[in-house]
Amino acid sequence: MEFRLIYEGPLRGQGAKSSHKWEIRRALHPQLQRLWQEHPLRDAAGVLLAHPPQPAQASVIVEKGGLLFAPLVTQRLNLYAELSVLLFRQQPRGTLITDGGDIDNRLKTLLDGLRVPHGSMEGRTEFPEEPDPTPFFCLLEDDSLVTKVSVESEQLLRPAKPDEVVAIISVHVKKTVLSYQNMSL
Repeated sequence: MEFRLIYEGPLRGQGAKSSHKWEIRRALHPQLQRLWQEHPLRDAAGVLLAHPPQPAQASVIVEKGGLLFAPLVTQRLNLYAELSVLLFRQQPRGTLITDGGDIDNRLKTLLDGLRVPHGSMEGRTEFPEEPDPTPFFCLLEDDSLVTKVSVESEQLLRPAKPDEVVAIISVHVKKTVLSYQNMSL
């Protein structure tokens, strides 16, 4: 399965607060939710999104401190991902260390924003004004399920703040083992 996600907004280096990673998750949630609604990601009974899991049925729902997350790429489904990121940013090509943060630290922040958080309050000091979606759709159960990453940097030719980017994330989901649950992916 292959698809693309688009993130537009600030992308700070690894020194960034974890609350920034929640902003990335919130921005990508609607795209991943729509992907889950498209055939063939969910069977008619919605078994992969069942919570609590039904007997003898697979579910990808992960609970963290009372919040429910639905990652697409999970160990349960024997899946992993390869990512290719086209990163448009204010700085010209070749400027790897900048005011917005260097590329590798910004990439780590992006990867953290693609995964299920380690806890419902990971990096947050308070709950957001808007309630978290249920389930909260994420790309990855854990960033260790990413086996390959490539990054291409281009200059963003529209006015923006130094830390703002447009990231086009190409995702290639692969299987480690073919099973009934991941056959349609």
